[in-house]
Amino acid sequence: MIGRMGQRIAYGALAIASLVGLFLADAEIAAWATGEPSGISDLFGQAPTTDSPVFRLFSRGSLIPFLILALVLRAAGELMSLFEATGAKPNRRFAFIMVAALFVAPWFSAAGWLGSDIASQEGLFWPLTLVIAAALGAAVLHVIRGIPEGTFRDVGSTVFVVIYLGFMGSFALQIRSGADVPQQAGVWFLLVTVLVTKAADIGAYFTGTAIGKTKLCPNISPAKSVEGLVGGLAMSVAVAVLFASSNSIAISAGGSERLVAFTSELTRFFVHGDTNQSIRWVAVIIFGLSVSAAGQFGDLFESCLKRDAGAKDSGNLIPQYGGILDLIDSPVLALPVAWFFLTAVWSNG
Repeated sequence: MIGRMGQRIAYGALAIASLVGLFLADAEIAAWATGEPSGISDLFGQAPTTDSPVFRLFSRGSLIPFLILALVLRAAGELMSLFEATGAKPNRRFAFIMVAALFVAPWFSAAGWLGSDIASQEGLFWPLTLVIAAALGAAVLHVIRGIPEGTFRDVGSTVFVVIYLGFMGSFALQIRSGADVPQQAGVWFLLVTVLVTKAADIGAYFTGTAIGKTKLCPNISPAKSVEGLVGGLAMSVAVAVLFASSNSIAISAGGSERLVAFTSELTRFFVHGDTNQSIRWVAVIIFGLSVSAAGQFGDLFESCLKRDAGAKDSGNLIPQYGGILDLIDSPVLALPVAWFFLTAVWSNG
């Protein structure tokens, strides 16, 4: 147990460090693409032009969209394999195309690649259009297949994969790349969301391992406990509160100018005008609880899918974790919740 736990800690720490490094690099590329000072411009000079379509796209994201797209497509393949284990026959090629299109739609629309009118640049216009196209396309392709048996199963699994990973996953880029989100700020908004969500996994695992006795959903995931659920909620709230107060902590501790600037970006996620401070902290706590609950529910839901398919993990790509779907199951459902807080509560996007 200690050896397995040690491996999980090591892999988790490496993953978090790599994630932060990737997000920093994405922010630097965005600054370079918009002509702002950055480490890249110090090394290679300013971007040749900030008006070209490529640089407009990079100002809205570069490494983050490409990496998450690769993860989402891999997860889509794992999810379709789970469906196939139950006898379903999702249209793999069509599902991959639609997942990719849905996922990058917010990125491309924010950069003006899908049209310059207001509707084309609004974050949800193209994703909703593509969801409709996915439903119609799956139905048409099944008719062309000419086999009525398994229609509910096959068409349903195809559309589910597209909506679950393509549409729900696209909220990662709604947060990172949305046209109304300040260009580099989206990096830190997404980082806050991911770390608060994954904090629930960490809190649930260690609390459940240490004191978990009351089974949460024994028929779905025997290892999960009520105590672990509470520990996950508490950990997410703690991390959200830490991010919300990080700028004040950095300033009071006499942090460097760069550290203070960095923490101000993290804090900005939770700030909206002159909101009353007590109301703001209540919103921060509710945010942590909501994102944590959505993420832990996502984990349980993916366990339902695996149980139905008779699989322990969605894959074996990551030691001690399983497949990519096992890794992103919690953010997939937590991202839309975070987007709601970002747009409706704090009006940052």
